[in-house]
Amino acid sequence: MTLKHALAVSMTAIAVLTAPAAQAQAPAYPNQTIKLLVGWTAGGATDLLARHLAAHMARQLEQPVVVDNRAGAVGTIAHSEASRAKPDGYTIILATNSTYAIAPHLIKPLPYGPDALAPISLVGTSPLILTVRPTLNVQGVKDVIALARQQPGRLNYSSGGNGATSHLASELFKDLTRTSITHIPYKGGGPATLAVASGEVDLGFVDIGVAVPLIRAGRLKAVAVSGSARSPILPQVPTVEEAGVPRFESATKFALFAPAGTPPAVIERLAEAVRSVQKNEELKDRLRQQGIELVATGPAELRKDAADDLARWGRLISERKLSLD
Repeated sequence: MTLKHALAVSMTAIAVLTAPAAQAQAPAYPNQTIKLLVGWTAGGATDLLARHLAAHMARQLEQPVVVDNRAGAVGTIAHSEASRAKPDGYTIILATNSTYAIAPHLIKPLPYGPDALAPISLVGTSPLILTVRPTLNVQGVKDVIALARQQPGRLNYSSGGNGATSHLASELFKDLTRTSITHIPYKGGGPATLAVASGEVDLGFVDIGVAVPLIRAGRLKAVAVSGSARSPILPQVPTVEEAGVPRFESATKFALFAPAGTPPAVIERLAEAVRSVQKNEELKDRLRQQGIELVATGPAELRKDAADDLARWGRLISERKLSLD
């Protein structure tokens, strides 16, 4: 055996012997605190779901999951921070369709690219509810439409902000009913809901979980639910479509993303944790009473759903020439 051959054999042996040791030294994921970014203020539907999700995922992953609220710009501030984070699974974001499907059409240029985040799983959905101030003399959707047509532009509606799901739901309603109602944006779903309850604005599509206590207290009048089916917490309230507006359907979708480049094994571990949470019947019932339906998909399903929503809302924004101005 030549010296060169002997050295080659020795190096191969060393590599084989040290490989298991190197693998043993690589820490399993996760082995430290995970930060869950939320692009909305505390107290809203996204924050509520994030805190429940964080607590249950922490038990599944055996590491703390800490919610970090970075509100502003229709969730894109948090989205931008997530896109810049190290792709190691220790920074993730609970985003809504207003951020990943609506904002790209309204905020240009975005501070991140279209593929800046990797999909993990759809987490939940929540319908909005069309509410009116108690003193507005309407009983249902047909009354709202009639009044809006009688007084074009005089009625106004609140939203959680330019580009929020509530904004686009209202614009879809106006488009399908051929009505003119003035938009009054607020900084979040909570303030938008209180604006209707106080009589500051006439009506609004608002988070159902936030609205229900005010409806039951008589401070808001429920008109219709925005989803494709009635809500179990307000079964007597029809959907907008049932009330006479064909093809109307809108809901807030909540989805989990990680920075692009996060290893597939880490993505799958996080998706598995979401699936485990979705099987928790106690949590599902608790969130259902707050208007949120837990779901769990996977990266491929979320990617397709996000693309479909991107195209759908893009068409509406283009047709109605909507902007953030």
